[in-house]
Amino acid sequence: MKNTSLLWRIGTAVLVVGSIIYTATAGRPATASNKKKEEEEEDTVLPEYRRVFDENPIIPAGWTFGVVWSTIYAGTAAYAIYQALPSQQQNPRFRKAAPWLAGSYVLNALFGRLFSDPRMESMIGSDLVTKASLPLAFALHDQLEIGETKVGSPEKYLRIPFSLYAGWLTAASVVGTPNLLLNLKLWKPEPRRDTPLFIGVLGATTGVAYAVARRLNDPYYLLPFVAGFAGIATKQYGKNNAIALSAAAFSVATAGILVQALPRGTFGPLPHEVEDTDADVETEDAWWEEDSPNNEAESYSYTSL
Repeated sequence: MKNTSLLWRIGTAVLVVGSIIYTATAGRPATASNKKKEEEEEDTVLPEYRRVFDENPIIPAGWTFGVVWSTIYAGTAAYAIYQALPSQQQNPRFRKAAPWLAGSYVLNALFGRLFSDPRMESMIGSDLVTKASLPLAFALHDQLEIGETKVGSPEKYLRIPFSLYAGWLTAASVVGTPNLLLNLKLWKPEPRRDTPLFIGVLGATTGVAYAVARRLNDPYYLLPFVAGFAGIATKQYGKNNAIALSAAAFSVATAGILVQALPRGTFGPLPHEVEDTDADVETEDAWWEEDSPNNEAESYSYTSL
């Protein structure tokens, strides 16, 4: 049974790392012919996507995607490898999170495939996959008991990428919606009409993000919004200064919240505490080795935690 569990964990790690590598490299062959042009741009996306991104005033600048995704991917790869170690086989949080982690990175690979395809249906599909990934990200956040359980190192640090992942997918689902509407020909940009609307969207997004972060008891969830708003500000400065200044203000306001909350790592107290996962594993092994009539009751008590 333990060997089967170990194989599933290793398989999950291989899937996650493979999905990250595939998604990070999937678009390169398609953009190789535009290398000279791309060197002059701040990010590397297909021309078809660039056209849509340029018409959407709440898409962040390219540096934002690089900073956020590289952080998420690096942390997730480290987590995927760590959760597959034999010493972590009895970690109940890792066990519950494994199927959601695998599902999330199957969708991540699908996104990479669609995002490297310039066809309109693929552009629409990539946005829908982003939105479909959001519930899985929240489920993963929940199964890891982020904001609920205090854990020891390195687990407490390896959970942070999933806070960022949930926050970034929330932000991406909002700012990507105009792309979807544009591709479906349900929206035609009109700056004078759209500017106050998009400022309102950014304000509402800030409020909802803060409410969700408080509900999750997880300030790290807000970090991608700080970066995203800053990216919108830098991209729109000199083009649409009203949106640029509004985005900058929302970024500063969100950062101000984090100045107080991030040092604690939570907004409120944690109801549960697990200091050392390895110690839990050793204790469980001792139960099975000990010939005691209370073994069955103790085992039930452990598995019901």
